[in-house]
Amino acid sequence: MKNLFDIVGATIKTIMIIEEETRLLNEIKSSLEKEDFAVVTAQNNREALECLNQKSEESFDLILVNTRMPGSLQTSALFCLKPPMKKQPGGIEQFLQKPFTKQELILFVREKIRPE
Repeated sequence: MKNLFDIVGATIKTIMIIEEETRLLNEIKSSLEKEDFAVVTAQNNREALECLNQKSEESFDLILVNTRMPGSLQTSALFCLKPPMKKQPGGIEQFLQKPFTKQELILFVREKIRPE
């Protein structure tokens, strides 16, 4: 039997989130799942690497990593990484500064995940 998404020509996008704060990780996961994204979570780099060893990095459409904003010791953000692209442009547009709203998160992810 075919998957409904295969029938309509859509595919579910898979996102990995690497965030050490459990509450925020769960909120991001819940928000993205409500928008029909498949979400894999990791609370640290070790968990993320274990997951990437089990699955190919190309199985993820987007990876969001908790990091510090460039040039700041206090401001944190989610850094956007697209695994299928080995080389990607840098710049501030790759970051979603914290705190952010659910709407800002969804808009950021949709912008980063759309085809080039």
